[in-house]
Amino acid sequence: MKFFCYASLLASAAAFTTAPSAFSSCSVSERAINNVLADGNAHRNRRATIVMDGKANAIRDRITSVKNTRKITMAMKLVAAAKVRRAQDAVLATRPFSETLQSVFGGLINRLGSEAVDLPLLTQREVKKVTLTVITGDRGLCGGYNSFMIKKAEARYKELVAQGIEVDFVLIGKKGIVYFERREYPIRKTFETGQNPDAKQALAISEELLNTFLSGESDAIELLYTKFVSLIASVPAT
Repeated sequence: MKFFCYASLLASAAAFTTAPSAFSSCSVSERAINNVLADGNAHRNRRATIVMDGKANAIRDRITSVKNTRKITMAMKLVAAAKVRRAQDAVLATRPFSETLQSVFGGLINRLGSEAVDLPLLTQREVKKVTLTVITGDRGLCGGYNSFMIKKAEARYKELVAQGIEVDFVLIGKKGIVYFERREYPIRKTFETGQNPDAKQALAISEELLNTFLSGESDAIELLYTKFVSLIASVPAT
């Protein structure tokens, strides 16, 4: 009887010893599946990384350079706009004074009539020589500001020469000076006033013109300048 009991116990023990191997194989397969799923999720969640080679670095540096250039250009634009506004205000502020002065002199001459002959500046004489006073700028990149004035001066010079009248120039402004000196026009005097002309420079120019006329070296003085219309338009005037 005891033998049968021992035999049954051994059989039961053998059965239990084979079962764990089955269970362990099942757990290993489940872990493998879980690992595969985890790897798939990690692959889906992984962000793309950019490998910066030489060309990519060059493009990045170029983008940074363009952005910096844009900032500098915007700053220069603001400074230029402020300068233009100040120049425009200065021109408009002096216009009433010049217009009133012209009207006062015109009215005075009309009232004097024949008595005006006694004034040296109003003396009428035969015109044999004319001095053209041409006002231009010191810099370019301003549209037709300088070119219009230079063309006007050349046209007037050719017109007077065709009439048999001698002509010379008094040039104010670097652009006009450079242009007419290169072409060997007859030049009496040149003046470079810079960006901010003052009363001392204006006095030197007026004395030169007065002495030229009063000494009889020239019979007439013609002033050629650019009349301001707007920021994008100006017309030659005499």
